[in-house]
Formats: sequence, C-alpha cells, structure tokens
Amino acid sequence: MWTRRSVLHSSIPTALWPTVNCAVMKPDQVTLFTARRDAMELYFANENIKYIEQRTGVSQFKLSRMAQRCLQLAPDGRIYGFRALIPHIRIGRYHRKAEVNKKRRHQQGGQAGALGLLLERFPDIEDELVLCIRQDSKLKRISEFKLRPKDLHRVFIQCLKSKGVSESDWPFTTVYLGLRTIQKYMAYVLNENFSKSVMSREGPAAVAHLNVGTGHAPFLTFVEPYDAVEIDAYRIDAHLTVAFLTPEGTETEVLLERLWLIAAVDRASTAIIGFDLVYRSEVNSDNVLKVIRDAVTKKWQPKALSLPLNYPLGGGLPSGVIPEAYGAVWSLLLLDGALAHLARAVHDRARTELGFIITWGSPGHFERRPNVERTFRRIADDLFKRLPSTTGANPYNGRAQDGEVEALRLKIRADDIEQILDVYVAQHNSTPCEGISYLTPLDFIRHFLANQDSGFILRPLPERTKGDTQMFSVTQEVTVRGSIADGRRPYIQLDRVHYTSPVLVELGNLIGEKLLVEIDEDDMRQVKAYLKNGAELGFLTAKGRWSTTKHSRRTRKAINSLMSKRVLAISEFDDPVRVYLAHLSMQQKQRSTSPLPRKQATNATRIAKEASLPLEIRTTSGAQRENSVGINQVAPTTPGRRSLMDKEPPVLRLVRNRK
Repeated sequence: MWTRRSVLHSSIPTALWPTVNCAVMKPDQVTLFTARRDAMELYFANENIKYIEQRTGVSQFKLSRMAQRCLQLAPDGRIYGFRALIPHIRIGRYHRKAEVNKKRRHQQGGQAGALGLLLERFPDIEDELVLCIRQDSKLKRISEFKLRPKDLHRVFIQCLKSKGVSESDWPFTTVYLGLRTIQKYMAYVLNENFSKSVMSREGPAAVAHLNVGTGHAPFLTFVEPYDAVEIDAYRIDAHLTVAFLTPEGTETEVLLERLWLIAAVDRASTAIIGFDLVYRSEVNSDNVLKVIRDAVTKKWQPKALSLPLNYPLGGGLPSGVIPEAYGAVWSLLLLDGALAHLARAVHDRARTELGFIITWGSPGHFERRPNVERTFRRIADDLFKRLPSTTGANPYNGRAQDGEVEALRLKIRADDIEQILDVYVAQHNSTPCEGISYLTPLDFIRHFLANQDSGFILRPLPERTKGDTQMFSVTQEVTVRGSIADGRRPYIQLDRVHYTSPVLVELGNLIGEKLLVEIDEDDMRQVKAYLKNGAELGFLTAKGRWSTTKHSRRTRKAINSLMSKRVLAISEFDDPVRVYLAHLSMQQKQRSTSPLPRKQATNATRIAKEASLPLEIRTTSGAQRENSVGINQVAPTTPGRRSLMDKEPPVLRLVRNRK
C-alpha cells in the first residue's frame, strides 16, 4: 500500500528531479505549475498537510495523487518529477471505461480507446501482435524480414475471428476494419524499444548507425594529428574511358570498368594524407600497401595539369606543404573487415615496417571510420555524381540516362579524373572545417606543430628511409642452382624467371646453398640478395627480356598463367610485358559498341601505367608475331624464333610432301 512515510524513505530528493522550463507556458499555467511545484517540495520535506494547503493553495486531497504521478517512470527511464505537474499533461495511455456503442459503418466518432478495450478482453491477442511487430529472431511467428502494418492487420483480424468477435462489434463496423488504428499501435510498440526495433527490422546501414549518437563518450578519442588514420576504398559512381591509339594513328575511346578510389584520412584533422586511383575490378592488399607507402614516403607535388584547373594557394597533401609531415607515421590504423585489409601483407609487412597499431572493424560498420566515409560522400556528391556518365547511388537513384554513351561521346577519361582528384584533395585540405573550429586541416596540423607547450611530437621515419619506394619488400629464401659438370652458371629462380649477376655467376661454391632475396613486388626486374649470414651479395637481374620493362609480381603471375594455358607464346627475344599488353589490347572481331571489353581495357590500362607504355589497339592482320596471339586463341606450343633471313623459312613438312 502506498503511504507517505514509505515514500519519504525511498524516493530521491526533489532537488534531483527533472525540472521544467516555465518560459514556454502561459501566465495562468505558470501560476498553477508554481503552486504545484512548491506543494510537492513541501510535501516531500515532510511538512504538515494543512500548512501545505494554506501555503500553496493546493487541496490536501490532491497531494497524494500528485506525489504518485511525480514518482512514476517516464519513457526516458527516469521519474516524471516536476514534469508530471505541467497543466493538462497526460502521463499514461488513454484507458476507455465505457463500452463501445454500436454505430453505422460510415458513422464518425465515438471509437476512442476501442483497441485498448478490446485487448483487455483478449490479452493473448496483444501478446501475439507484439511478437509479430518486434520480430524476435527466437520467437518469430511470421518468417518475414520486415512485417508491414497491413500484414499485422491481417493477423489481427484472424485472431478476432478465432475469438468469435461479432461482425457488429469494433473493428468490423468501420470502413477499413481498424487498419489505421493498427498502424498507430504498431508505431507505438516499435518506438517503445528503439534499438531492438532497428536490430530486428532494419538493414545493415541502420544497424550500424545505432553505434553512434548514443550520448556516451567514445572509448577511443583522437585529438592530435597522426594519432589515427582511416583507410577505406570507394567504388567510383561513374563510367570512365581511356584513349587507345588505333592502327591508323587516331585515338578511340574505350570504356573501363568502374574504378576504385582508396584514401587515407587523418582522424583528428580530417586531412587526406594519401590516395590512389585503382584500375581493378576489386581492391587487393597491394593497393592498400601502396596508399600506406605513398602517405609515408612520397612527397606530394602538384601535377602538370592539362585541364583548365588551378591548385588552391597553399593547398596540397601535408607531405608536400608541411615539411615536418613528410615521412610522418601515425600511431593507429583503422581498417574495416574487407578481405583486402585483412590480408597478411597489410598486417605483417606494413605494421612491422612502420610500427603502428591496427584495429580491425566488422564489415559494414562504416561508423568506425567517419572521416573517410564522409570524405568519399563529398567526393561523390561534388564530383562523380555530377558527371553526365554517373551511375548514381543505385540503379534507381541518380543514374544518368545513357551514361556509357555519354562517357564515350564526351571523352570522360580516367586520366582527367586523376588530375581533378588531385586538385580536389588539395582544395579539401585547405578548406575550413566546422568540426575543427573552422580551421583548415593543414592549419590544424600546423597549430599542433607550432604549439610546443602542448607536448605534441610527430613520429617521423629516419632520414635514410624517407623516399624509400621499396618499402614493404618481401624477403624470400631461394636455392642457388647451376652445375659445373653441365657448365650452367649459378642462378636463382623466382616465379619461373632466372636471376643472376656478374658476381653470382662466378661463385660456384654457392650452388645448392640458400640465399635470402629482398623482393620489391612492384618492380620484379631485379632483386637484392643476401648470404645466409646476412652479408649483402648485391642485385640480381632477371634474365632475358624480363629485365627490360617494369612489371609487378601479379603481372608476372598473370603472364605465367597465360603461358601455362598456351594462350601466350613468348620467346627469349620477346619482351613478355609488351606481349602481354598486346594480348590485352587485341581488338575483338565480334560486334560490340567498344573495341575492347571493359575488363580487358582496364587490365591493359593498369599494365600500361605500370610499365609506362602507350595504349594501342592491336589487330591480327599484318601484325608482328607478338600481336598475333588473341584472346582465347591458343598459341603454338613451340615459340617462334627470330631468323637472320629476310623472310620466313619454308615449312619442311610441306616441302617434303611437294610433288
């Protein structure tokens, strides 16, 4: 039983109750509320009941009821406190006491609280409705992802019929059979537990947003530049092209696959410290490592622009405009759970070389990297979604009509996009940001560098490693091969290619011994060798034409794969990279709107940029032998041999069979 004495011992002091702002009330409401508030303060101060009535004018018979209202729990989890004393406020749900009168089907009014009265008669119906609305994974009554109000209404009507509710009772006497009431009831139940409703009914984006805006301070806070860096990838929302030279000497536009943009963004200053445009259908660990290496070791310099663009005054990447930021290393790297980021190369090579901490996030939880996600959204809105060839956020939102045709007609080239991105990043880093008190990201970094009393110190690389383009190289153990008996000089083999040097060829005592080679997987033309005791042996160069053109390890493996499938035939006189590029640039005979398939053109563009070679459309007619190997065309098993004769030698089989 509720008594004043028991409440005085268990309730919290009125000084801690939720308060009310009287400025929004009318004068007469302010007077009434003030009297009620004073009465409750005296009531919980254990003053005499009659004295409270004389002092405030509030009837002594209302004090007990008012006290109970103030101590009720509000939807926010606290007691109502003084909020329960606001004139005309309702702190509970409407409860109908009178029976619902019978009415004509189109008659209006007189139905308030009918659902609550019906659910009081049949409590099990309310339990069934709540289970259907909340869609608990363990207690699902309907196997649907997101139950609609009209489907819940159908369940409601079925339950009423099973209980024997008459056709002359509510809701069967209404036009829509209580559909609007069920819609409001469903919204009320969902709003009672916001988090649970989102988790059970909404998609991954909504679930991810639950982790932000909670009102609690984050577990990890980053207030200084280079405390933490976020890295993520964004698939460009536009069709882009690349220019190929035709055999006639003209240029033709070829569509590319949708490219990727990888960016490294500083968490505190929001500055972009590194980025790269990736010519691949998917991002791999090599692309992530390149962005990390460029952000640390590459000193940014403005590009030679062929477009009518200008860099902002003082804008650019921190490594190029702030001398102290060149070679600076961050303390924490924030990555998501994508497979490219989870690769061992990123964890072992980058973390071991630079000494930062890596935190892995769950896939789809973009809220852990707010700055890089916000940066991608701005780049998409300000640049790619404004292009006539944009693909939009999805096929039904912002996609340009005939985007592929417009990309070819207007020559929206990826090379131009690289220039625009570089200028945009320079402008981003020199634009004031509200989140850092309207400082630019570059000025934010300069502020900490200039304020010596703050104790901020950048962690730079040693001078000898700044500008090291071979950072994150791979160390591999190999065996020296050769034979004195056969006259084969010492060499090693990596990915089916022999490596040697003028020093190694004379060291027959190393045949059969192990060497450690340091491999730069971006340039496989040479490797650096060490003896087992760590002594340097020098650089070993790839034999044949493999040492002519720069190529990555992935490119070599792709060439080796095509050679093993007999799609490519490469002799010792041929440059494998050029033959591979010719293979990718082979024009298709089938009818198509583009001279090359998009995936094939994208791979050819990547190889051409990697090797600094021109892009040319190749044809089989009148071409050299290296151009005669087309897509899905099986090459001869025996490679051709360059001859000293000015014409091809005769085929002996045909000469022998000639009559």
